[in-house]
Amino acid sequence: MTLRFSLLAVLAVALAPAALAQPMKVGFVDTDQIVIRMPAFADVQTQLQQQQAAVGARVRVLQDSLQTVFQAELADYQEYANSPLATDAARAEREQELLALRNDIEQAEVQGLQYLSYAEARLLQPVLNQIDAAIAAEAEAGGYDLVLPTVANNAPVFLYRSENVVDLTPSIMGRLGIDPNSPPLGQAQGQQGAPTAPAGQ
Repeated sequence: MTLRFSLLAVLAVALAPAALAQPMKVGFVDTDQIVIRMPAFADVQTQLQQQQAAVGARVRVLQDSLQTVFQAELADYQEYANSPLATDAARAEREQELLALRNDIEQAEVQGLQYLSYAEARLLQPVLNQIDAAIAAEAEAGGYDLVLPTVANNAPVFLYRSENVVDLTPSIMGRLGIDPNSPPLGQAQGQQGAPTAPAGQ
């Protein structure tokens, strides 16, 4: 009995701080709404448009060059394929060469899009760093234990939230000198969304 009483006493002492502890203070932030209202975001969009135009032009030049080669090779193949001297092995080899050329034409566009995606992430990083710093400062000032985003990997984070979970978005905007009621800056650019495929083939 003494051992059991001792274990219960130890358990009661261990659980006492948890019972007396204050509820966790939780907030959330819609970082997308902050980003599109930051002056630096409009600059990022302008730079991305310029890079899109430059990359699109380079991709078109490369694709046009490859397309010229492809058409010449295709005409040569068609003439060769009709020759009685053409073997099945030789036809198959030339077909593979044509497929490789076609793949190069398509890959030029893919690589252009990959470059633009990398450029967008690089240009946005300083903006995101500013927001992260403002979130950390607001969380410390308000005594928040946890701050969550509203969206992660393009999916909503919350299935449900009570009124006790505080929207810190307006106060974060205030720390960054942004009017929460202001319209998004550079909205015309922002409507384009992710970098579009360079004009192609």
